[in-house]
Amino acid sequence: MLRRTFPQRLAFTILSIVTLSLMIPLLGGLAPGTSALGAAAFAAQSEASRKALRVLFIGNSYTYLNNLPEILEKIAASESEGPAIETEGSLSGGKTLQWHWEQGKALEAIRRGGWDFVVLQELSTLGYGTPKGESPRIHDPATYFKFATLFDEEIRKTGARTVLYATWARDGYPEQQRRLDDAFVQFARKVKAGVVPAGLAWTVTRLEAPSIRLYAPDRSHPTAAGTYLNALLFYQCLTGRAPNHAPAVITGTAWNKHQEVTLVNLTLSDALTLNQIAQRVVAQEPLRPVQ
Repeated sequence: MLRRTFPQRLAFTILSIVTLSLMIPLLGGLAPGTSALGAAAFAAQSEASRKALRVLFIGNSYTYLNNLPEILEKIAASESEGPAIETEGSLSGGKTLQWHWEQGKALEAIRRGGWDFVVLQELSTLGYGTPKGESPRIHDPATYFKFATLFDEEIRKTGARTVLYATWARDGYPEQQRRLDDAFVQFARKVKAGVVPAGLAWTVTRLEAPSIRLYAPDRSHPTAAGTYLNALLFYQCLTGRAPNHAPAVITGTAWNKHQEVTLVNLTLSDALTLNQIAQRVVAQEPLRPVQ
């Protein structure tokens, strides 16, 4: 297995930050604290500021581990002036968008309607097939594009907005982030979908706050801190507002279970650092929106 030296990994990481910044115009170039995706949704709330945004998540364990949807709901509940958020998930471990399309339950959920946003999360390598013992590799995005397009067409029929969950590369392979985000950006531009730039935020966090552990021991899935960062990104992208009162400790239930657990338990310092990074990644890049 090829392993890169620290200087090589750092160089690839810095390159990722530069190239992944192409993603930010899909979110906006608006004033700090807003995003193009969320601003449109939040404007529609008018004076009924607590009317709930309804969000359907379609994906796998990158979404349900640590219960990202519930953490997002709790962050929204902590903000007195923003909209509430209600979530539902069609989630199954290790599954692709192709599997979700062919299995049918995600499509049924979309067609029920009533959603403001539908989040599409593809398998983290854009497909199956890394042989045991070999380095993970990013697959040709053609299949991802095919089934994301099919889902997007159904989402649009209901009046909802497609959102891409732009996930992160495996730990130790930062050069792969560029290939992942090239695929996300290409598809988002094609269908005018929104993007939640988790991969970019993880890259920035690992450079600026390396003491905050985002990866679980498997070097793939998120820790609670990683999920918290992702939830902060989702909140800002979907509502167009910065989460100014997000709690550092959040209790709730594990996905599809009824037992109360601590989903997030961060120091105030780490929570603030992640919030600041999320806000800067989403809202403060000096780039113009895609025309």
